[in-house]
Amino acid sequence: MIVKNPNLDVPHGNTVIWRYVGLDKFLDLLTSQELFFSNAAKMSDKYEGLIPKRNQEYLLKAIKNNGLSREEAEQERQARLHRIHTLKELTLLNCWTMSQNESYALWKIYLGGAKAGVAIRTTVAKLTRAIKKGNDPFKENIYLSKVKYTDFIKEEPENRFNVITTKNKFYDYEKELRLFIFHEPLAEGGIKTPYDLFTGRGVKVDLSELIDEIYLSPFVGKWFDSTFIEVLDKVHPNLSEKIKNSEILDH
Repeated sequence: MIVKNPNLDVPHGNTVIWRYVGLDKFLDLLTSQELFFSNAAKMSDKYEGLIPKRNQEYLLKAIKNNGLSREEAEQERQARLHRIHTLKELTLLNCWTMSQNESYALWKIYLGGAKAGVAIRTTVAKLTRAIKKGNDPFKENIYLSKVKYTDFIKEEPENRFNVITTKNKFYDYEKELRLFIFHEPLAEGGIKTPYDLFTGRGVKVDLSELIDEIYLSPFVGKWFDSTFIEVLDKVHPNLSEKIKNSEILDH
C-alpha cells in the first residue's frame, strides 16, 4: 500500500507520468500483472542511494567540531556513512517520468538501442489506485515521491528518505517520480521476504486502472502496430483501445 511521510514531495494526483519499456518488459508486465521493483544497488547510477560527496565532506567537519581528533572523526564518519550506504541494498525502486508529453530522448535511453517498445502513460492517482486494487498478497509499505536533483542535501542528510529521493544534477532530465520500499537489517528487526531481496520483487497492480494510454515506439514501422495489437488482444484485450502511435516521426 502507498503510505505518506512528511519527508516526501508527493505530486498532485493529476500529474502525468510515463514509463518507457522494451517489449520484453511490457509483455512481462501484462502476463505477471506486476510492477517490478529493482534493488537500488543494481541501478546503473553507482551513486544511487548514497549521501552526496559534499555532504560527506561537511559531515567530517561537523564531527570534528565535537572535539574529536581527525582520526576519531574519520572513524565516526565512516561508521555513519556505512550505515546509510548499507541500507541501499535493502531498498527497492520503481521509477517513472513526470511530463505532459512523450520524450524523444527517453525513448532512446530506455529502449537501449532497441526499436520495439512502448511508453505507458498514466497519472499519479491512477498509479496509486492500481497498486491498491492490485491487492498484492505480500503487504509492504510503498512510498512515493518526486526526486530532487542536487549535490547537497540541506536538511537531515543522513535521513534515509532524503537520501533515496536525491540524485545528482546531471540526471535532472529524468524528472523522476520514484516508488520505493524500505527494508531493515535482519539484526535490527528486519523481516525475511518471500522473494530474493537483492533481485527485487513484483507488486500486483490492476492493469486496467494503471494504464491510461500505450504509446508505440516511434522507431518501428507500421508492421509492428498490427503485430502488437494481435498479441495484446490475446493477453489483455481490454487494453487494445488504449493503444496510440507515437507523435514522433523517426523511422
